[in-house]
Amino acid sequence: MGFALLPVLVSVLTIQYAAAQSFNCSSSDPSTCHALVGYITVNNTNLGAIQSLFSVKNLRSLLGANNLPLNTTRSYAIPAQQVIKVPINCLCNNNTGTSSGVPIYTVQPGDGLYHIAAEVFSRLLLYPQIAAANNIRDANLITIGDKLKIPLPCSCDEVDGQKVVHYAHMVKSGSSLGEIAQEFGTNEETLARINGIKADSDLKADQPIDVPLKACNSSISGDSFDFPLLVANGTYLFTANGCVKCMCDAANNWTLHCEPSQNKPSKWDTCPSMKCQGAEGLSIGNSTAAGCNRSTCSYAGFNNSTIMTTLVQDSSSCSTSPPSNDVSRINSNWDCLFILVLLGFHLFQ
Repeated sequence: MGFALLPVLVSVLTIQYAAAQSFNCSSSDPSTCHALVGYITVNNTNLGAIQSLFSVKNLRSLLGANNLPLNTTRSYAIPAQQVIKVPINCLCNNNTGTSSGVPIYTVQPGDGLYHIAAEVFSRLLLYPQIAAANNIRDANLITIGDKLKIPLPCSCDEVDGQKVVHYAHMVKSGSSLGEIAQEFGTNEETLARINGIKADSDLKADQPIDVPLKACNSSISGDSFDFPLLVANGTYLFTANGCVKCMCDAANNWTLHCEPSQNKPSKWDTCPSMKCQGAEGLSIGNSTAAGCNRSTCSYAGFNNSTIMTTLVQDSSSCSTSPPSNDVSRINSNWDCLFILVLLGFHLFQ
C-alpha cells in the first residue's frame, strides 16, 4: 500500500479552519430525509463525473434536482464554477445533520484530507470533519485506496412548523443574508436563526449555509413508504420505485403535480395501476371538470404492492364573484336620474 502525505501548514489551517460549519438537525425521527447540496465545479466536467463523485445512484435524480430534461446524458458538459444541486439522504445524529452513508471517496495518489475537502468537494465540508467521520487520528497521513465517508452538511428539521427541503448553499464573497433570502424565497430572520448568524459579517465566504426551500403541498398518505415526499420549487423527482414522476412549480399554486413516469420500475415487474377509484378513466395527473368543479386524480403514496391515489376536488373557481352590486346600483341610479332630467326638460318645452 502506498501513502499520500497531506501537505498541511498546521498554523495556517488552525486559523482558517478551526470552526467547522455544521447544520443543526434536532429531528428525533431516525429515518433519513431528502436534502440538497450546492456543488461548485472546480474544473470543466460532466454530469457523469459528478454522479460518480457523490455516489448518486440514478442519473435522473441529478437531472430532477437541476430541472434538466430527462434525455440529458452523463456526458452533458458542465463548465467550471457552475453550481449543480446534488440530492443526498440526510440523517440526524447528536443534533447535527450529515449525509447518510454516501458519498464514499477513494483516496488517490497525491491526495490529502485538505485537498479532498477544499478542492475535490469544493469546500462543502472541512477536512477535520472527514477525519472525525473516519476516525483518522493523523490527518497528515492517509492510505491510498482507503474508502472515506464524506459527511456533507444537511438537515431534516421543520422550519416555522413547515416541512422543507434543506439546501447547502455555498456563500459567495460579499453576499448578504438579504440577497440569499431573496434568491431562494425565504427571509433574513429565518436564515439567521437556523444558522446561528446575527449579522452579514458572520457569513463566511466559501462555506455552506443552510437554506430552507419551500416544498409543494401534496396528498401523500402518512403510511406511504415515501412520506413525507418533499419536492422543492423548480425540481422533480421519481418515486414509487420509479413509476411516478412528481414536479413542484410555484406557478401551480404550490401544489405537487405527479404523473406516470413511463420508466421501468426498479422493484416491480410492471408498475401497478394508477387509476383513481370513483373516477372512471382518470389516472394520476389527469383532471376533469364539471361546471366550476374540477376533479384531479392525485398521487397518494405507495407500499409493497400498490400505488395509492386520491381524488381531489377543487371548486375554487365557483367562488368567483360577479362585479360589485354597489357599483351596479350606482350606475343604475345615475341612469334613472338622467332619464328624469330628460322627461322634465320635455314637459316644460
